[in-house]
This record gives sequence, structure tokens and C-alpha cells, in this order.
Amino acid sequence: MEAIRVGIVGTGFAAASHADALRRLPQVEVAGIAGSSKRKAEEAAGRLGIGRAASSYEDLAADDSIDAIHNCTPNYLHVEINETVLQSGKHLLSEKPLAVTSQETARLVALAETSEVVAGVCFNYRHYPLVSQVKMMLENGHHGRPHFVHGSYLQDWLVEADDWNWRLETDKAGRSRAVADIGSHWLDLVQHVCSDRVTEVCADLGTLHSERLRPSPSSETFQRGDARSTERVAVGTEDFASILLRFESGARGAVTLSQVSPGRKNRLFFEIDTQKAAFAWDQEAPNSLWIGKRNEANRELVRDPTLLDDRAAALAHFPGGHQEGWPDGLRNLFLDFYEAVRAHSAGEIGESSFATIEDAHRVGLVVEAIMDSASSARWVRVGEKMETAV
Repeated sequence: MEAIRVGIVGTGFAAASHADALRRLPQVEVAGIAGSSKRKAEEAAGRLGIGRAASSYEDLAADDSIDAIHNCTPNYLHVEINETVLQSGKHLLSEKPLAVTSQETARLVALAETSEVVAGVCFNYRHYPLVSQVKMMLENGHHGRPHFVHGSYLQDWLVEADDWNWRLETDKAGRSRAVADIGSHWLDLVQHVCSDRVTEVCADLGTLHSERLRPSPSSETFQRGDARSTERVAVGTEDFASILLRFESGARGAVTLSQVSPGRKNRLFFEIDTQKAAFAWDQEAPNSLWIGKRNEANRELVRDPTLLDDRAAALAHFPGGHQEGWPDGLRNLFLDFYEAVRAHSAGEIGESSFATIEDAHRVGLVVEAIMDSASSARWVRVGEKMETAV
């Protein structure tokens, strides 16, 4: 079997993570990288050990030797790059968000439906073994349907006024920050695990720092300001959020989001309550699943492939006690995606669990409903159009 040749667009943290995970896949070759300039592409190619630095993403899209492209650029570039890749006939795996607005994502959904390619979005938390295990346990129906879904996604990397990143700039990241950046992950994950859709939301948003110190130049994640080389800029997006949820099934939910919670580095947590059991999972401790019971002892299921459902066990690559985490979840996403690419090339239809373009569009609609709810102080149905904006 010939290797699938992959190009990466972007040169930051996401691009480096993608390159690392792709190298762990059989019959996949990282064949090129493009950045905002040829110089940045060359620097990234040297740093990441990639043989070719392209002049632009258009050059990668036009290269007949490239089979698939990973879009790892800032949010505002997603729609134009994703459109170009889909139109080029290459397979596409885009970092989230798919695009900044639902009008843009709807356009990409329509384009993907007519493109003869495999297209997906990097909602990578779907691809942990114990997340898959919860989904299987809910699907078998032995515990009853979920009635309450709750949790949080907490970080602390923007807690200081001199913490800076391009995501703070509305023209680059969009109308929402905490909700769109990390809340989208949580929303996609629980909808996927519960096989249920969020249909209505009621949200309250807050901003810790109305002004921040922006360093010059400003680009890198986790960058700190220096008072000798900064400017004060107004912040127009949220640092934290509290959101109530209603699901299509009738289940209720609640989620807390924050990028200003000291000590919380990347804590995505969910608990799903059914009549017979509760299932709780924490991304910072991903190798155990808490199963709550009323009339018997609670259980802790560890990530041991011999104890898991077959589909969940397939995502665990080492024996129990040999811990796996964030890079392994990303690898599992890519394994799933490129199995779909191989099936597509063979004219087959495989079973995949990665987030589709349509899934990402739907998450974007939920994010927009949350923003509209916060600005109008009322419940908002997902997909409802409003004129008000934050």
C-alpha cells in the first residue's frame, strides 16, 4: 500500500502536535508544511523534520503528490483554507472551529457534500478509550437514558492581565473565546457520547480583564506581556461562562467554562447521570472512569484493554498501567480518519467516529445560540437567528 502523503498548514502548537501524531501512523507521511510566509514554513520544517517547506497553502493544495491537508491555522483563516482544500479534491482535517460563523460553516457543509473527499474536524476528546467505553455503556441501554449531563472545562492560562494570545483578538478568533475555544470541545464530546443534541441554551458570560497588555509582536500561545513593550487593548470576549442546556431527548445539562481558573491547566470533566449509574471522566486523569451507584459500591474502571468493550479496547495501545493521554487521543483521531481515507480510496464505506463537517457546523450553531442567550438574557433555541450581538 502506498503511503498517504499529508501536508500541514500552520506552524504553531497545533501543527507540531499534528506532525508528532501523524508520524506514529502506519503508511502516513508528513510530506510538506506551509505557514504565513516561506520563512516561517522553512523554520517549522527544520524544527519538525519535514522535508518540504511550501510557499503557501495554495501550493500544497495544488500539489498532486499531496493526498490530504491538515489545517492548523488561526480561526479567521479556516474558511478560506478549508474551501480551497475541499475544492482541490484533497482530504481535509481541520482544527476547530470549522469556521468563525455559521454562514461560513453552512457553506463548507454544502461544499463537503459535493466533494469526493473525506473531511473532518479535530474534536480530539472523542478518541480516548474510556470516553468510547462510556458511549458503549450508554448505547447498550442497561443503565437507562441520561437525564442530567454536567461538567466543566477549566484552564488558567489567561488569568493574568499580561497573558496574551491571538485568540483574544476578535478579528482573528471571532465573537466568542472561552465558549468557542474550549466550550466547543465539551459540547461536541457530550453530544457524541450521549448520542443526543443540545437544542436550547441559557447562558451567562463574564470577563475578568476588560483590558490586557498585548506584547509586540503577538502570536504565540501562553505568551506573557512585558510592560516595556506592550500596549493596552480592550477585551471584547468572555473569560468564563455558565450555561444551562436542554437536549433533544429531554435531558437537562449544565457546564462551566473558564480560562481564568488558577491551577486548572486543561481540565475537561463530564458526568452523565442515568437512573442506574453515573459516569464521570476527567481529561487530566484520563486512564480511569468513575461509575457511581446508589445501592452498591461505586466502581473505578481503569484503562485496561482486557476490561473494555472491543471498540474502546481498540483505542488503548498499551496494557493496563501503561498510561496514555492527550497525544494518544490525537493519534486515535488520526488513525480513525485515515482508515476512512483508505476505505474511501477502496470504494468502501467504513465506520468512523471522528467529527464530521456537519457535526462541527452543529457545534458552531450551539456556540452562537449561547452568545445570543447571554446578550438577550433568555433561553435561545439552537439555530434561532437573532440581531443582537455581544
